[in-house]
Amino acid sequence: MKVRVEGNIFIESDERQFVIKEYTGGTDNKGREISKTLGYYPKIQHCLNHFKTMKIKESTATTLSELRQDIKRIEEYIKTVMPD
Repeated sequence: MKVRVEGNIFIESDERQFVIKEYTGGTDNKGREISKTLGYYPKIQHCLNHFKTMKIKESTATTLSELRQDIKRIEEYIKTVMPD
């Protein structure tokens, strides 16, 4: 599985885990896409929680109210990407 979550961020999986990867757009000398692994997770929910944390850390909120709005927006985005 390889699913685009946002921009150049993907969730990939194998038989054991889910992985969040960020693709740089470049290729190595064998022509493979270059990526940076952002984390390994045993369950998809853990993976999505990490993505949520990543997005919260990018917030430019200056008040708790703004931060709460950002968190709500991020959670809604995740729900649209991965509905129940």
